[in-house]
Amino acid sequence: MLSDLSPEEVLMPVVTSTGLGSGLDINNIVTSLVEAEQVPVQQKIDKDALEATEQISALGLLNSSLSSFKSSYSTLSLSSSFSAASISNSHTNLLSVTTDVGADLGSYDLSIEKLAQTHTIASASFTSPNDVIGTGEMTVRFGTYNATDDSFTLNADETVQTITIDSTNNTLSSMRDHINEGNYGVKASVINDGSGYRLVFESSKSGADYALEITTDDDDGTDTNNAGLSQLVFSASDKNMTKTVTAQDAELVMNGLTVTRSDNTVTGLIEGVTLNLLDSSPGESIKLVISRDSSSVEDKIRTLVDSYNTVYAQIYELTKYTGTNEANGVLIGDATVRGIQSTLRSILNSEVDLSGSDIHTFADLGIITTREGTLEIQESTFTSVLSNNINDVADFFTAAGRTTDSQVDFFSSNSLTEAGTYAIEVTQLATQGVLTGTVALGANTTIDADNDTFKVRIDGILSNEISLLQGTYTQSELIAEIQSKINSDSTLLDKGVSVSVTLDGSNQLVITSDAYGSSSSVAFTEVDTDMAAELGLSVASGTEGVDVEGTIDGQTALGDGQFLLSESGNSSGIKVQVTGGATGARGTVTYSPGMVDLLNTTLDAMIDKSISSGSGDIDLSEGIIDTKIDSLYKKLQELDKKDEDLKFRMSKLEARLFEQFNAMDIVVSQLAGTSSFLQGALEALPGYAKDKK
Repeated sequence: MLSDLSPEEVLMPVVTSTGLGSGLDINNIVTSLVEAEQVPVQQKIDKDALEATEQISALGLLNSSLSSFKSSYSTLSLSSSFSAASISNSHTNLLSVTTDVGADLGSYDLSIEKLAQTHTIASASFTSPNDVIGTGEMTVRFGTYNATDDSFTLNADETVQTITIDSTNNTLSSMRDHINEGNYGVKASVINDGSGYRLVFESSKSGADYALEITTDDDDGTDTNNAGLSQLVFSASDKNMTKTVTAQDAELVMNGLTVTRSDNTVTGLIEGVTLNLLDSSPGESIKLVISRDSSSVEDKIRTLVDSYNTVYAQIYELTKYTGTNEANGVLIGDATVRGIQSTLRSILNSEVDLSGSDIHTFADLGIITTREGTLEIQESTFTSVLSNNINDVADFFTAAGRTTDSQVDFFSSNSLTEAGTYAIEVTQLATQGVLTGTVALGANTTIDADNDTFKVRIDGILSNEISLLQGTYTQSELIAEIQSKINSDSTLLDKGVSVSVTLDGSNQLVITSDAYGSSSSVAFTEVDTDMAAELGLSVASGTEGVDVEGTIDGQTALGDGQFLLSESGNSSGIKVQVTGGATGARGTVTYSPGMVDLLNTTLDAMIDKSISSGSGDIDLSEGIIDTKIDSLYKKLQELDKKDEDLKFRMSKLEARLFEQFNAMDIVVSQLAGTSSFLQGALEALPGYAKDKK
């Protein structure tokens, strides 16, 4: 069948003829007739195919330019891009400095009097790291040793750690490994100091409040003698280990003011500046100058402008009209490209509405659109804004939210959140679960076998049995002991719940959950015999906390602890934290996605991701360019079909013409034969020759 032939076979004439019968050049006649039918249609197909191919290539170039434009400003979405500051530090051997967004600029004079130190203690010497120490339980507490009488004050904010030592981990090396593999707040090592091997414990945190106290429940029955596990005891009364480094706070003098910190990384002293203390040199003056360095941000913004102008120049070349078809742009008059150009102009002239900011448009930055459509930087305005208003520049480019109430903090937003300013009203403040004791504590309280154990349920989580250390406590010491033991319970730790313990005005114990909201609660489920009478703590439930309640943009928001979340309207997704204040109108929250987000949203709708990705992954979402390219590929497929159809029809036409001309040639040949026969017959008739003469 003809339809089964290859394109080359289809184009071959089925029958050819030399025209011997008629004397006509039938091959040339048929070829000319087929060409007359085929050439105009073929030229139109070829022209349309070439045009579509050139447009696909041109759109690919435009797509690449838009992708480069998008990449050019990507780092402007990061707050860290705006944190650069120029730092002059006279003593880099003593101090290193880093800055964040909004760092306070100024000149500072400081000296480093002391470095923070971690408390370190060492055991007696052993002959081998495989020597057995003993078995039992070690209890590690963190706190402060008084410089005068060496008494120990518990740090109630730190968890009490219990470490079980058995036959699998009771050598120097295995105990070291066991402690380091656990999360005990202690770092262990085995050191050969020349006299033998010593087990060394170092607190994981530096500062005077993180000194180690180690007590034991020794399996040998004696907990303080220098034998078995009690060789590792270090407390106010018993020191079987040797202190090698004293727990110490960092101390520095800043512009005449003495400042202490538990760590050598100091934050909050200068807003937006982190001081890393490297060494101490008492009395030696360090000159520190923090000044704005906007050069990095300036370079990034200039790159954005240059990249945009490159895109604009690309669009001009692809759509230009010169009056001569040969020099016109490949995409002249293309509605898709005109739409892209118009959208880019519109977004660059759009406004980022953020209350309290002086930068809302590119024009406010000193970047204007010229009559030709390109961007131009007005240098004086641009330089001034970057030098004096970098925080607002950061908010212009990055997603940001601001509130007008100092006790209402913008927390987050999501993809559904629309830019705008929304009113906040609080009808109920969040509270914490709290339980108050019923007995006023005296100056000293004795904890013994009849009032030392209890169980609590915090935020719905039931603790294990908790045991207080027996002894006589002052009020502050007892508060620290109870808080520390509750917060050290393994079950409560695993669930991330904790409490704060204080005294009220009547000297009654007050146990408060650290969580806010309806899930916040405190209850005692079991207490020792005399605990109710002596501490005022009985089996009872306290007052449960409540969630914050209120509205955002007039719509009821979801309350969760201190957080209000808008779930409807343009403000949907905005989450604020109400940390205090009163009920009623609480100002507004303004959200702006930032210019980078606006640009990304716009360009994502344009760019063909399958072309720009380069990752090998296929993005099923289609941009404007992708849709246009798809339509052009479909057009090429249709043109290929038309081309095949045309060739098939021309082949059929050629075959039919040859058939017709060959039939004619046969008839003409037959007529010629008949003519010759008749001529011969006539010549044979009598009288024909005479008449002919």
